[in-house]
Amino acid sequence: METNGRERTVTGERTVIRATALFLACCLTILPPVSAQEATDQPIPAAKDAGAPPNPGHVPAQADDVIGPDDSVTISVLESDEISKTWRVDSTGNIQLPLVGQIHVAGLTADQLAKRLTQELARYIRDPHLTVYIAEFRSQPVTVTGAVHRPGTFQTEGPKTLWTVLTMAGGLETSYGSTVTVTRQVRYGLIPLPEAHLDADGTHSVAVLPVKDVEDTSSATSNLLIRPNDTVAVSTDERKVYIIGEVIKPGAIELVNHDAISMMQVLAAAGGLSKLAQPKNTEIMRQNAQGLYERVGSIDLKKLEHGHVEDRMLTAGDIVIVPSSGVKSYAQVAGLSAIVTGFALLTRY
Repeated sequence: METNGRERTVTGERTVIRATALFLACCLTILPPVSAQEATDQPIPAAKDAGAPPNPGHVPAQADDVIGPDDSVTISVLESDEISKTWRVDSTGNIQLPLVGQIHVAGLTADQLAKRLTQELARYIRDPHLTVYIAEFRSQPVTVTGAVHRPGTFQTEGPKTLWTVLTMAGGLETSYGSTVTVTRQVRYGLIPLPEAHLDADGTHSVAVLPVKDVEDTSSATSNLLIRPNDTVAVSTDERKVYIIGEVIKPGAIELVNHDAISMMQVLAAAGGLSKLAQPKNTEIMRQNAQGLYERVGSIDLKKLEHGHVEDRMLTAGDIVIVPSSGVKSYAQVAGLSAIVTGFALLTRY
């Protein structure tokens, strides 16, 4: 009886072993084979922060965005865990990487940096595979042009208002005009002011703002928050009065310390009338709201010289046209073209 019991036990153990072997064989049949080549081609996991997506509150980087000081750049190298992480660009525009050492990245796009790193790493790693993207923008380039003391591109870390950016550019010059134009790429959002509109191709939001509102530091206009890559253009008012035609020295008088100048002073600055002048038909032209010149008055300069007519006051932008005998084309030309371009500066007043 004892022998039969042991035989039954052995037989049962053999049955379990056969069943287990059969189960494992089925599993191996179901699973696809993995070749040695496929095993070595699996990606090397990057460091924990290398694969993290950019902060959703940040504007996503574009292909033409350039890296600036204090930006964060994420580098992922398939063959190197040591390099695969997010690196902060220092204030001089450099990063310090293993193997490569210090490399200047400011001014490069992500693609340009990837190509350069590929070349550098090729000295240590055969056929390196890497990706680069800008994880965070802390540098915020803003370009200021026009009638400011120091036009150029400025790095503005953190939120800056329109008035602050103009102050960074040295403030408004004395020759500033009547408007400040802010232009913004639409991927940074529309300019939140009623004057804003899209440009013709829909890629930029544009706002033409009255300079008096910009100077009012309590206004929404002055406190408009400037975004990266905004362009701020201050219009230029040259504040000049022009005299052209039959005078000895045609040219311009710049109004520096005064808002107006008399016709007699303008005539004196031009050296007086030429021999071919027809002074009684002298005309005064002024720009209208559309930017075109139109006739706003006439004066007889000969009578003015003799004190027989009252002098006239001229303001910035006015043009005095002194025709020759029998010629009336000056006024026609003035109404159609920018005739004031390129004239010599006679004096400042």
